[in-house]
Amino acid sequence: MRKPGAHHLIVGEIRKAHGIKGECFVSPATDDVAGIYSKGRSLLIGDSEGRPDESGLALTVAGARAFKGGLIVRFDDVRDRNAAEVLRGRTLLISPEEARPLEAGEFFLHDLAGLEVETMEGQQVGRVVEIYESGPGHMLEVDDGTRGRLIPFSEQLVRDVDLQAGRIVIEAIPGLLDL
Repeated sequence: MRKPGAHHLIVGEIRKAHGIKGECFVSPATDDVAGIYSKGRSLLIGDSEGRPDESGLALTVAGARAFKGGLIVRFDDVRDRNAAEVLRGRTLLISPEEARPLEAGEFFLHDLAGLEVETMEGQQVGRVVEIYESGPGHMLEVDDGTRGRLIPFSEQLVRDVDLQAGRIVIEAIPGLLDL
C-alpha cells in the first residue's frame, strides 16, 4: 500500500525479532508475498507513511517462511537478535516500478484515496480520505464534508471500483450510513 504523497509501496512491517539469529517476524502488506519476500530481493526500510529511511538502508532477503499469520524473514544484513530488535516497527518498502504488473480489475489500495463513494442508487456518500488495514479486511474512511464514516471494503458491500471515473459504488445495507 502506498500512502498519499509517498513515493514507495509498503510491503510489510517488521513487528519483532524472532529467535537469536536475527530473524524478524514480518506482517506482510502485499498479495505477492512469494515475489516480494524471495531470496535476494532488496527491500528499503521506511516509516509508516511509506517514506524511505534517510540513511537509505536496504535489507536483502536471505529467506522467508510462513509463521502464525505472518512471515519469519531472515535478512543477509541482520546477524543477531539485537540488530533485529532495532528494526521493530519499521516498514519494508519497494518502488512502484518493482511491483508486479496489475491484472485487469486489480488496483493498489492507495489508489482508493480520493475516490468518491456513492450508493447503487446514486446517493453521494463522500470521498475516501483514509484506508485502514484491519485484521479481517480493510476499512474506508469516507468523509462528506460534515462527518466521516467507516465503510468495510468487502465484496458484500463494494460493487464497483472505477479508477477511471474516480468512484466506488457500494450497496448501502440498512444502517450502514447511519453510523
